[in-house]
Parts: sequence; C-alpha cells; structure tokens
Amino acid sequence: MRKETPSALGGAMSYEFRMQLRRKALWITFIVFSLALLNLTFSPWTRWSEGLSVPHLVANWSLAVQFFHPIAFGILLADRLPRDRHTRVEELLDTLPASLGSRFLGKYLGTTLATLVPIFLIYAAGVAYIAAGRGDLSAIPLALGAFATINLPGLLFVAAFSVSSTAVLWVPLYQFLFVGYWFWGNLIPTDPTGGNMMPTLSRTILTPFGEYMANGFFGTEQTTVRATALEGMASMSLLLGLGALALYSGYRVLLWQRDKQ
Repeated sequence: MRKETPSALGGAMSYEFRMQLRRKALWITFIVFSLALLNLTFSPWTRWSEGLSVPHLVANWSLAVQFFHPIAFGILLADRLPRDRHTRVEELLDTLPASLGSRFLGKYLGTTLATLVPIFLIYAAGVAYIAAGRGDLSAIPLALGAFATINLPGLLFVAAFSVSSTAVLWVPLYQFLFVGYWFWGNLIPTDPTGGNMMPTLSRTILTPFGEYMANGFFGTEQTTVRATALEGMASMSLLLGLGALALYSGYRVLLWQRDKQ
C-alpha cells in the first residue's frame, strides 16, 4: 500500500488553487457574465430594489448572482480533470506519494475555491453598495449568511459534477449539456397557472438555483416557490449530498480507469 504524506491533500489543493486563479479566462469570463447580469437590471441600484427590506434585498442579490454565474462556474471547472491527461502528467503524478484520492479531492477543493473568488468579489461589490446605500452595516453579516445558504450549496453541487463528469464525458459535450441543464433545470419560466411550462426539475428542492433557501430562510418574494425553513434545509442537504456522491463516483471511475491500464 502506498504511504500517504500528511501534506498531500493540502499541496494538491494549493497547487490547483493557484493555477486556476491565474487563468485569464477565469476573470474574462466572469466579467462578461457580470456585464450580462447587470444589463438585465438585476442589480441593487435599480427599481428592482425599491421598497425592499435589507434582508430581502440581500437575498435577492444572492439570487441575481446565482442566475448566470453558475454557468461560467461549471464551464470553467469542466476541463480541470482531463488537463492532467492532455499534458501527459497523469503517469508522473501516479508515481508520487500522494494517493489518487488526495489528488482528486485537492483538485476539486482547490479549483472550486479559486473559481469562487471572482463570484464572491462580484457579490461583495453589490453587498457593499447595499450597505452604503441603506446605511445599514447589518447587510454584511446577512450577506455572508445568504451566500453560504443560497449560493454556496448550489455552486458546490455544480463543481462536483463538473469536475467528476469529465472522467467519462468529453469536455465540450459536458459543457454543452451543462448549459442546457442549467436553463432547463433552473430557469424554466412558469405558465399563467403557476406551473412549469414543460417537465423540469425547476422549482423543486433539487434545483441548485437557491430559491428554496432564499424564500425559506430570508422570506424573499422574488422567487417562483414558497418554502419553509425546513424545505430550505432539505434542499441544501440534498444538493450537498448529491455533490458528495458525484465526487465519490468520479473517484471510483478514476480508480477503475487506472487499474484497467
């Protein structure tokens, strides 16, 4: 059995974090997506924000950030796993003391944290505007709680599938399917009766968009669902659990592929 070094996970995580954070595509993509978001007037300084309490405004800003940015998030993470094969360093990494599990988990944690940085900076800019505009510093702790409950579970869910799925799927194919899934499973509009316009996971606790947490925890009415705090917790737990399952499945596939060689 291979001896594991104590710093293997931390070393893999640190390397992947720095490498992902230095990608020009990371920053350019999020700037473009942010401009698209603001062009849709989903910003704290438009009529969209009038008459709202600070907690509701913060929760609505969390949902606005969750509208398009997870698409860029998933696309930018999808090529991280196949990169080791394309650069022909996978065989070299297998000779190191770090186990496959540590490298895989370190890749997930490092690249996910790095890709979260531009999203959080965009989010923080909106929160700073809310706090300054309303003269209420309570917006800051509220925003941290909103990001942790509304945004983060869905983003971790997306990251787990984006990193793991490319163990078996061609990256461009996964990216195409993911974009289609995001609109189909999260953003399908409702019909006049309040139902979905087609069969979809949208408006269920399986959606990573965060509406159940926004309505259940913060009471915002800018959602297509009405949820209790318990339903919000159920949605969070389900997203995190499915993400963990996706990671474990990806790890098992990688083990199988290595043993088959």
